[in-house]
Amino acid sequence: MMLPRTFLTLVLSTSLLLSRPASALASPTITALSSQKGHRSHKNKNVSPLSRNSILNIRGGDIATIAEQTATTTATSLNAVPAWVKFCGQAAPIASVGMSMASLPTIWGISKNKSVGDLPLLPYTSLISNAFIWALYGVLQKDPRLWSCNIAAVVLGVYYFTTFTRHSPSKSPTLPGSVARHLQVCLGIITAVSAIALRLPAELAIRILGTTGVVICIGLFASPLAALKTVLKTKSAQSIPLPFAVATAINCFFWTTIGVLDMKDINIWLPNTLGFSCALAQVFLKIIYGGKKDAAEAL
Repeated sequence: MMLPRTFLTLVLSTSLLLSRPASALASPTITALSSQKGHRSHKNKNVSPLSRNSILNIRGGDIATIAEQTATTTATSLNAVPAWVKFCGQAAPIASVGMSMASLPTIWGISKNKSVGDLPLLPYTSLISNAFIWALYGVLQKDPRLWSCNIAAVVLGVYYFTTFTRHSPSKSPTLPGSVARHLQVCLGIITAVSAIALRLPAELAIRILGTTGVVICIGLFASPLAALKTVLKTKSAQSIPLPFAVATAINCFFWTTIGVLDMKDINIWLPNTLGFSCALAQVFLKIIYGGKKDAAEAL
């Protein structure tokens, strides 16, 4: 009879335990820890929300996330762009459009006189090709500062080209070459760079377009220096257009600044640094020899 009584006692005890609330089942140790936790929670009411969140994140094992957020904040503060650099970034596209519009008086004169005289077609062909390359480069880089001003330059270049060719001979040494050859080269460049942008991976296309644009820009910016020998020989800088040289210097300064300090793109700051130097050289020569008469006129 002892065994059934013991078994009955065990069953009754188990039933009583299972019927009690879960909070009543807590051991004295757990109860003490809970009271301590409540005491600490009461103390933490005076802690700032930021500190409380940080403590909760650390308790939750989110230390890596906090470290990552701190590193990101530090990097952002270190990479903050100064206000004057932001101004250059806003002014650069405007200056570029202004540079592209510099040929408007010349084109209007051609349209009025119905003749191009000895003016070359090459600057307008180069403008279309170069601007189209940089417009594609800006689209691939997803930078509106690049593609917006260069799309405007393409439109202006097409206007210059059509107006010029309407009043020019089909072939002339001053063009140089023929109008048909200029058109073929320009369309060939546009087709080639478009195929590169559409067919190749974006990173590879950006590298190719950037390198091509740099080479063309260096040629365009350095070409006015070909007249240096004549300027130094004749002691006259009448062939140097001072307003255009100053505008080029300002435009290249803006792009060099954001290319180095903001965009950090060698394809932007390298050709513009050269262009800035060439423009300053022209301004310097204009200041020295601009007011002097040509040697041939003096004779």
